[in-house]
Amino acid sequence: MRSRAFAVPSLRAGRNRLVLAAGVLLASALAAPLAQAQNGASYPSRTIRLVVPFAPGGSTDILGRLLAQKMGENMQATVVVENKPGANGTIGCDQVAKAAPDGYTVVLGDVGCMAMAPGLYPRLPYDPPRDFAPVSLVGRSPLVLTVGAQSPLRSLADLTATAKAQPGRLNYPSSGTGGPNHLGAELYAMQAKVKINHIPYKGSAPSVVSLASGETDFGFLTAVTIASQLKAGKVRALAVAHNERLPSMPQVPTMDEEGLKGFTADAWFLAAVPAGTPAPIVQRLQAEIARALPDPAVKEKLDAMGVLPSGLTPQASAEFLRAEVDKWRGVIQSAGITLD
Repeated sequence: MRSRAFAVPSLRAGRNRLVLAAGVLLASALAAPLAQAQNGASYPSRTIRLVVPFAPGGSTDILGRLLAQKMGENMQATVVVENKPGANGTIGCDQVAKAAPDGYTVVLGDVGCMAMAPGLYPRLPYDPPRDFAPVSLVGRSPLVLTVGAQSPLRSLADLTATAKAQPGRLNYPSSGTGGPNHLGAELYAMQAKVKINHIPYKGSAPSVVSLASGETDFGFLTAVTIASQLKAGKVRALAVAHNERLPSMPQVPTMDEEGLKGFTADAWFLAAVPAGTPAPIVQRLQAEIARALPDPAVKEKLDAMGVLPSGLTPQASAEFLRAEVDKWRGVIQSAGITLD
């Protein structure tokens, strides 16, 4: 009988199979954390940085610290606030735009660095709609049309009639060129078709004092900025630049109610992460913000700041951001404003 031959695997073939198996195991081990990161299952596993692109003590900083504390408690994670001030918030925003898209670097930007800066700075190093994934519109602080207590202007109609009768005579203050107070007034001028004169001051406090003293004629300022002078009877609120009345001043009508249809101008706050951050992580952050905002302690402080909580979804926040960029770019171009 012919003997049957058996094939003996070579040592090299065995080694190749071992190497292949080890490679598969290693790839699986490496892919698991990546997959977890992509679906947000392990998030957060380390400290989250909440970048506030302004100095400590301002509205954005106060709001950021409220969110960081409450989100940290709810997520059982560490959320630290890092202040990165400079160039009207654009330095901090730029740093976050260039950070790793992993959910561990979040910016709390405002209307200035997120929506007005693209029209103001020809060489802005970031494009908010392109370079950020909006997490949530956190809140809005509507501007309030304000005059001094001694002013003869009693309504929006009075202001517009006077401005049309005396083009360029009425002055309005701002806390600085290119900010919400400035552009809010220019939006009014554009929609009401009037010519008015801008007087920039170094900060919000001097601009309110200018109204109280009669140095300027009217202004668009936030509720928290005018609160003390309003309570003291030194200024009067004529209208709110929002689509609904403020809970803190329910007797003050909206600009829309006063005849300027669709007029809104808010100093708002938006949380965002670098573009490319996995969607489950963005959604988790938004859910935590929406969870933090109704907290009684948070709501009490927001009310005191004149901030209306929002908590919009990422998609709605992205649409809001694009609309605001377009809106303020149009105002800036119409008014011929540029900053270096």
